[in-house]
Parts: sequence; structure tokens; C-alpha cells
Amino acid sequence: MLQGPASRWQVRREQKKTQLRGISPTASPESQPLSTVTVGNYVGLCILIRFTDVSETISQQEVSDFCNLSGYSGFGNNGSVHDYFYDNSRGKLTYTNVVTQYYTAKHDRSYYTDPAISYGTRARELIVEALDDLKSQGFDFSPLSSDGSGYIYALNVFYVGPRVNNWAEGLWPHSWVLASDYNVGGGKKFRDYQITNMGSELTLRTFCHENGHMICDFPDLYDYGYESSGVGNYCLMCFGGNNKNPVQVCAYLKNEVGWATKVTSITPGITATLPAANNDFYVYAKNATEYFIIENRQKTGRDTFLPDAGLAIWHVDEQKNGNNEEQMTASQHYECSLEQADGRFDLEKDVNGGDSEDLFASPYKTEFSDSTTPKSQWWDGSNSSLNITQISEPGSTMTFVVSDTSGWVTNKKVINTYGHVNTRYGFAIVEGLSGWKQITPSSPDGVSNVLDILKVAQANERQVNIYIGSDGKILAAIML
Repeated sequence: MLQGPASRWQVRREQKKTQLRGISPTASPESQPLSTVTVGNYVGLCILIRFTDVSETISQQEVSDFCNLSGYSGFGNNGSVHDYFYDNSRGKLTYTNVVTQYYTAKHDRSYYTDPAISYGTRARELIVEALDDLKSQGFDFSPLSSDGSGYIYALNVFYVGPRVNNWAEGLWPHSWVLASDYNVGGGKKFRDYQITNMGSELTLRTFCHENGHMICDFPDLYDYGYESSGVGNYCLMCFGGNNKNPVQVCAYLKNEVGWATKVTSITPGITATLPAANNDFYVYAKNATEYFIIENRQKTGRDTFLPDAGLAIWHVDEQKNGNNEEQMTASQHYECSLEQADGRFDLEKDVNGGDSEDLFASPYKTEFSDSTTPKSQWWDGSNSSLNITQISEPGSTMTFVVSDTSGWVTNKKVINTYGHVNTRYGFAIVEGLSGWKQITPSSPDGVSNVLDILKVAQANERQVNIYIGSDGKILAAIML
């Protein structure tokens, strides 16, 4: 994407961040909608362009089917553009395009691909040419979807032939904004656009990525400087996985635009059940802008080309603007980070776009807490107290347990105990902790030593310090 005048989606993201100043710091992401909700029926425009010296090899009908036909399989694609967004949104977004007849440009291709002309200049000239031609023919722009300010959400431009430019020259595929708003009447106007070559075949990944910007206000989740790999092949808005069957949009962005089926707040003591490909998410929030969001990703269907399968744990900080800062410090970090289970941070270090040890699953990596690698700490270095254990094997449904904070818990009242001398099974209810906590056997006679301390403390209304292991069980107790 070109860097320059702010597009509509960039402006909206800045407006969203301004609005955050009035949000309670204890508000959770699911209770405070932070961006434009993209639900309903949306219609974009797709302009087809040929040159005086380069003719089309793909028909208008084929492009229309690529954009709109349910079950489309042309050129080996997994469905149409409509299908991709319908599936990702679980039916909440129906997106189609009006596909024009071919427009013949005023000049031959070399005029528009001249590398000596500033990047984007001739592309915008070509687009305005085509729009002028449509207006002169009385084209009906009224079916196209627009926002409250009259800006039409999506202008897609396909030109014939292969790419003949180097990166950032001529008609190299990109998304940007027109030099000035283009009014089409009826209170509607164009600003955002994306342009790409058709080549010898149509493919979903780039087209869907750019429409993610225009229709959904999605940010890029790759690093514009290419010093790192962003979120790699785990999201359409980064590398996307595969040209003809791009991977899904990540949980962070789906939740932002209202595509979540179910969002559950993480609380200690729960056993979470999480299906894949259903837009069910678990969220653990520090405030309205920093939180963890968890989803189940499996290498099937839309996610066939994922690098790994298991729980994807995303660390989001909406106060940041994109994934250009890979330093992983309090002040410099991604807007959306994948907590990589192997702890190597290959994405931030630009080692790869994802590998088979990135997602959490048994038996490889079954815990995520303030004391594991990677850690569940907030970006300021403070403990989040998020303690996920017993993560299941990869599967269409995965489970995990959320335990209380591991380590010492101090100055607590013992509310109840259960167990007997010389037993290997003892339990206690302790103030501030969720439910019955099992006592881990710590001596040949089982749990007697710890259980006796807790029983005496309960009987005499004495407070205790107890040590909770990473599995959520009581390891030790000291009566105060």
C-alpha cells in the first residue's frame, strides 16, 4: 500500500483512537465497539481496463464470477471474493461487485508503466479516465455502497496483462487514494481504490486483502519496512498464506468489525471450550485497548495453508498503529502480536512467516502464564495474572483451563477444607481464589502437612500465605 494522503480507513482508525480517550480503562473490548461494524450487504465497483496495445484474455463474465459467484472454482480458487468474506464473517457480510465492460485506455501500456513518473501518478490518471468514460455513458453508480459521508467503499481496478514494473513503480499493484475526490452524483464520490494486474489468471489473496482495507477498515499487519514479518501467514492482512485459498482474517480484526459469534471473558477457574472456524473467541483485557484474544485455528478449509494448528493467542495494543515496531519493548511493539509458543519470536526477528511450533497445543506447549516463555505479561512489564493450563491437542474443538495466579498468595482466609490424615487427596477453599483448590501431595503421607495447616488456620480464623503452582494446585501453606 502506498504511503501518502490518508485513506478513508486510516482516517477512521485515527477517529477511533481519539474516541478511546473517553472509554473507561476497565472496559473490555467486547463491551466497547471500537471501529466501524461491517455487517450487512455491501456493493463495490470493479473496473476492467485494456490498453491500445494489450488486449484482454479473461472475459468480463469470468471476472464477475470471480467476484460474486458462490462456489466459484475458476483458476483453482477456493470460492469467490463473495465467498471469502461470507465465510470469514460467518454470513454477517455479503460483499459483491458490479463488474464493468472493458474500458480501452487512451494510451498504450508503456505510458502508464513509465518508471520515470512518480509512483501512483499514472495509475490515478488511468482510473479517472475510466470513471470519466463510465459517467459519459450514464453508468448507474447508485447501487454502490457508501459511508455516511458519501464515500463509496470499494473501487477495484483490474488491468490486463502481466506486471511489467518493479516494486513501487508505474502500475505495480497497490491501494491508495485518488488525487482528489471523484464525484459521481447522488451525493456519492470515490476516494479509496486498489489496482492490480490480471495476468493470465485471477487469484483471491491480494484482491481480498485490499478489499479488507476498503470494506472493513482493516489495517495492514505486516511491517512496511520489512525488518520483520508482522503476523506472517496467520492473517489475510499480512502474508495471507496462499494466493488461491488465503488464510482467514485473524481474531483481532474479526472482533473489531463485529464478526464474532461469541466472545467470552476469561476468568480464573473456567474450563474453556473453543471450536475452530466459528468466530468464537476468548478475551482477557487490561483495559479497552490492550488485551489478549484467543482463537482455535486448524489447517482445514480456509486455513488449509496455515503454518501450524492450535490455539492462536494474540496480544493486542490498539494504541499502536500497525506492525512496524518489532522491538517488543514497552514503547515499541506491534499493534497485534502473535504469542509464538516456541518463544523464539521468529516473526519479530524476520526468520520466517510462521512455523509448526507457533501455536499452543498438547503435547508441545500446554501453558501460558506470567512465568512461561513467552510470558502473559502486559507490554509495560507488569504481570497480567493470565494463567492458561492444560491446553488440549489440536482439533476442531480445543479446551484449556484458566487457573489462578501461580506463586505466593498472601494474607488470605481459609473458608473451608476437605480431606483426612494420610490421604493423598485434599482440597481447600481460600479467600480470593476460585472454587475448590486441590492440594498437591508433598510428602510420603500425602497432603497431611499442608492440609493440617489449613485446617488449623480455618478453625482459629488465622490468615495464611499459600503457594499456587502453575497447574493451579496448592503446593505449600504458611499460617500467619
